[in-house]
Amino acid sequence: MTHRPPLGQHFLRDMHLVETIVHSAELGPEDIALEIGPGRGILTEALAAKAGSVTAVELDRQLASRLQARWKDQGKVRIIHDDFLKTDLDSLWPGALRSPVKIFGNLPYSITSPIFEKILPWDKWRTGVFLVQREVGDRMRSAPGARTYGILSLAVQLFADVEMIAKVKPGAFNPPPKVMSMVVRIIRRKPVLPPEHIPYFFDLVHAAFAHRRKTLANSLAFFSDRPRKDVEKWLASQGVSGLRRAESFSLEEFVRLSCPWAFFRREMN
Repeated sequence: MTHRPPLGQHFLRDMHLVETIVHSAELGPEDIALEIGPGRGILTEALAAKAGSVTAVELDRQLASRLQARWKDQGKVRIIHDDFLKTDLDSLWPGALRSPVKIFGNLPYSITSPIFEKILPWDKWRTGVFLVQREVGDRMRSAPGARTYGILSLAVQLFADVEMIAKVKPGAFNPPPKVMSMVVRIIRRKPVLPPEHIPYFFDLVHAAFAHRRKTLANSLAFFSDRPRKDVEKWLASQGVSGLRRAESFSLEEFVRLSCPWAFFRREMN
């Protein structure tokens, strides 16, 4: 009988995959590495061998204690016992950073989206290499028209370019999960929207995909509790057909519509 860790972790054990992750980040001695959930430390050790410094945030108290004891005499590795979703990222490096952070993680399937929601707006990082469920990786890099294209695709692509590095079989983990995984690399770029307009973008995207099978006009009308004819009139004023579905719209189209949508919502209220 396979022993399941208390937090449901699937620990990475494939050294070849570890090397692939580190290599794909082009990690060097001038780099600052942040690891989300180091677990038993297999990736942490590889990061420490290449990076100038490593900060790893681990939720499991027992694992964190073991890792702290393991690296207690090595100043370049910090193990922090905390919930990453509650960690103040800026407080990890209170002074000025000499270079952008590179982020790594074998991400728990259940909280992958909240983790990306936390790190994507944070402007101190440039490169991230992550192990995610294959379905999640497919959604992250999906293009308009694809079945997997949706809110996660747009959320990630607003901030970063996404690339698949490798597909990963369950046997790379202990215990093995029931699904395939994927290594993805994301390179952060400056968002095409100013920070104060980003909430408008997400309000529109959530409204558009609230009823995925409906036309855009119907979905926006249901979401905003407004008559469809009002929404259709507004869409026509923006040069958009309300008969299209959300998955047919590109990132650039959602960006273009986000500010007008915010004004339209204010007028409705």
